[in-house]
Amino acid sequence: MTRDDPAQTPESPEPDRLREDQATLEPVRQVLREAGFWAYGTVDESNRWSIAVDDELGRADVRIGHDGFQIELRASSPGLYAEEEAPWRHQARTRLARMQIPRIARGFLDSHQSAFWDDTIEGVTVTETVEMPFQRTGDIPAFVRSRLPQIEELVTRIEQQLG
Repeated sequence: MTRDDPAQTPESPEPDRLREDQATLEPVRQVLREAGFWAYGTVDESNRWSIAVDDELGRADVRIGHDGFQIELRASSPGLYAEEEAPWRHQARTRLARMQIPRIARGFLDSHQSAFWDDTIEGVTVTETVEMPFQRTGDIPAFVRSRLPQIEELVTRIEQQLG
């Protein structure tokens, strides 16, 4: 079975594939830790091996992509309307944010970026997904460190548009 085989469902990944991806991603985990990030290996929501990085500015997940390492960066701003005392007003503002964010995002984001209302944190989340060649493992920490503040800035700009 190949990696692109449709018979291989996310619910039942091949153990060999997970082990192979884990071995391939171990150098990524090591360089991220050496750069001061808290980086750890985990199986993601699609049952793929991933190196996760949690930072005060956001989160990064590194996986095996089509032609290199797929890096997904994420920044969030929790509790945008937490101080809203009237429950009906809080609910209305949240509903309006869900409708406005895709429209606002079209004006602020590139095609490899997305924004959405995150119900779990009750705030705006922006993600960016890029691919980096396998031979650039050592560049991943600097890339993550440089991009997370920029993604956080996008979150702030979207929140400002929400008023």
